[in-house]
Amino acid sequence: MLFHKIFHKKQNFFSSSLDSHIQDFYAGDLRALAKIFCVFAENISTQKLKASQVLNEALISSSFDDMCKIDIQMRETTSMEWNIDWKTLKIENFITKQMSKDEQRAVLIFSSFNPNGYIREQALKLLVFYEETLPYLVLRLNDWVYNVRQTALTMFSKRLVEATDEELINTLPFLHKLQKSKRGDNFIISSLMQDKFCANEKLLEKGLANSDIRTRKTCLSFISNTSLPKTALLLKHIKKESDPFVRRMIFQILFKENIKIEELSKQFLKDKYPANRLLALQYLYDYNIDLAFIKAYQMLLDRNLQVRILSREIIKTIKRTDNFHQFYLENLSSNTTIAVYGLGEVGCKEDCYIIEPYLKNSKIAVVRAAMISLMHLDSEKYITLITEMLYSEHSSIVNTAFILLKKYKDYDYKKILKAYQEIDYENAKIKCALLLFQASKWKTLLYILTIIGSNYEKLEAICQAQLSRWLLLYNNSFQSLSKKDSEEIKILINIKKPFLTSKIEKELIFLLKNN
Repeated sequence: MLFHKIFHKKQNFFSSSLDSHIQDFYAGDLRALAKIFCVFAENISTQKLKASQVLNEALISSSFDDMCKIDIQMRETTSMEWNIDWKTLKIENFITKQMSKDEQRAVLIFSSFNPNGYIREQALKLLVFYEETLPYLVLRLNDWVYNVRQTALTMFSKRLVEATDEELINTLPFLHKLQKSKRGDNFIISSLMQDKFCANEKLLEKGLANSDIRTRKTCLSFISNTSLPKTALLLKHIKKESDPFVRRMIFQILFKENIKIEELSKQFLKDKYPANRLLALQYLYDYNIDLAFIKAYQMLLDRNLQVRILSREIIKTIKRTDNFHQFYLENLSSNTTIAVYGLGEVGCKEDCYIIEPYLKNSKIAVVRAAMISLMHLDSEKYITLITEMLYSEHSSIVNTAFILLKKYKDYDYKKILKAYQEIDYENAKIKCALLLFQASKWKTLLYILTIIGSNYEKLEAICQAQLSRWLLLYNNSFQSLSKKDSEEIKILINIKKPFLTSKIEKELIFLLKNN
């Protein structure tokens, strides 16, 4: 109420502080745009002009992600903006004769972000007469107010007729965002845009050449959903496409259309993205089994597990039998890392004596391959040795040991605790702590209280989060508490008091008394 009185006593409140808000915006604060926009609720033409110029600058310099963020921030109003009764204002009065067309357009676009539904709706009705506004009409198709969505749909249909190629392409990231929402008639909008693009191959080419991945993905979805032949366009574009996921989309479209793409498949077998190599090998297996057989042999030494598995399946299907074990043994010297992986995949326990020496290899990749293969072949025997790998100074070896121990589970908690106490690296300490937190209900609490107050920032945050989680999930399991554990927990609660809130301390003591 106090601010309300001050605001009404001091007319042109927002105009008087405009320069300050503009400085905030230039300093990188996008939230300042909401305060700058409030100038249009007042009647000073010079300040409206100045504000429109800043809004236009914001529009030019902001990315798609920035605009989506601004759209949300404009409606996260403070008590200051809520003192404006927007529904009593006419949006035509936001515009002045001194503003250029671009500045007028900027004012209307930001008006479509306004917290008041009436203003948003009126902005849409005027936006349709300005170029490069189709993206912002699409943005409002996901508005939470039904009337605004309906107006956006009507205005979108009108603007679509006049939209330039550039405007249509700039709309695609917004359409991509809309397609993921649950409001509005997404199918209708997508169909209208699809018809527009598929009727103009040059427009599709421009869209596929765009730097925004959302634009390229949306163009590909149009092609995928139409029966029109676009093979030449896709084959031309796939050679230029830098993103592996988009390359995969193109390959899948061609695959689905039963188009012969053997040469493309050969290129895809060299793709850096494993899923693309897998897709290409599967295509060859379906359409050219002889070539697939040759390529499968070459890919027995692929870096990716799934590609190696498919390669072996193809060879077994065609040749019926094959000595993969001997193959990987023969490649141990020339392609050590993959051969060790392969031996772990097709070998038996007796092969562990061949693999174990590689744990001392100078190459980390080889050591990791040996760790994974040994645990796959004989986890019971090697779990202690893998536990010792937590002492490694190489974080990737520690991470591999952690993943393996967590996967196979049957590790010795006392040895993990000992490792935690003796290791100096925070990353390794965190991995040990996370393994200890996999223990039974009361043992987990013991380990949390043992580790809490470690003086390691990340580890302390993890411990505090684990303690809160333990209390939250307390009733999810019923396990008896031994007298020994109870006494240890009491002692630890007393020792670790400085690191426990009084509320958590009381909760723990209460739970101990009731067990």
